[in-house]
Amino acid sequence: MFTFSVFLALYSARFNYNNMTEGNKNKEGLGRFLTAQDGKRGEYTLYELALKEIQEGKLGFECWIRYVYPQLKRKGTSQLTDFYGLDGREEAKAYFRHPILRERLIKAAQVLLEIDKPIFEIFSNLGMMKLRTCMLLFASVSEDPVFKQVLRKYGWK
Repeated sequence: MFTFSVFLALYSARFNYNNMTEGNKNKEGLGRFLTAQDGKRGEYTLYELALKEIQEGKLGFECWIRYVYPQLKRKGTSQLTDFYGLDGREEAKAYFRHPILRERLIKAAQVLLEIDKPIFEIFSNLGMMKLRTCMLLFASVSEDPVFKQVLRKYGWK
């Protein structure tokens, strides 16, 4: 089982959790998402592992949701959520214009369309809220239909 302590150990080794400050976020820009997604756990990147867990219908730990399915930054949340929160619609548009991040986000949304297991059996309530928020955001800043398809599939409005 992939626990928070395991995640934190992996994350700290790769990214230095103590450096998740607003200044470092601004310095790193969208690269913070690539750095996180490309982190390794065994033979998989953390992005690949996230998709694999969704496809298999059993999550080890939802921490990756913040950088695989990004959403707008909200005040008063965790340091991790603040670090990966997008600073408005313009940063969300920039995220979607980035060729690698766009391709990965579309693929991650398609995975949600392909699963047969009920989503509430895979994700926690908080995880489902983050997925919905991400889909609403990118449905509003892009023309790609996949986000609206996910919203329709799960009855999210």
